[in-house]
Amino acid sequence: MRRFILPWGELSVFGDESLPDALWYTAETLRRLETRFRPALLRFGRWRTEAPYVAVWPTDRVLPDLAGNAEALQDHEMNGVVLAEIHTLTCQVCGARFQVVYPEGALPFFGDYFAAHRRIHGCLICHSDFSASRIQALALLPLPQ
Repeated sequence: MRRFILPWGELSVFGDESLPDALWYTAETLRRLETRFRPALLRFGRWRTEAPYVAVWPTDRVLPDLAGNAEALQDHEMNGVVLAEIHTLTCQVCGARFQVVYPEGALPFFGDYFAAHRRIHGCLICHSDFSASRIQALALLPLPQ
């Protein structure tokens, strides 16, 4: 695990070590995706409130060493990283359900982060575009109907 210190909080990004209980669901979902999708825990506020996230590196970047004994992440290592959440979305056309890695638009602190990522805009089942399906994400995992 490596930390990134922010003016208003701290982001812990995990490698292969054991995870806090708050990241169990996130880690289970990410098990089916590429290694560039990493479980992360954001701590903020003076009460140290914790929230589970997914730190997503751009496809053209090599992940930094996330070993527990490494130094804190530097700004350049986080450039282009998107923080995302796991959500369940339903296609408004065909009713297909997906577990998605949904980018968190309220936390834009790692540069021009969306430009470095390919987003999925539409349903993978009925091929409806975003305007009809209301499906948009960084990754889609179909759920059983």
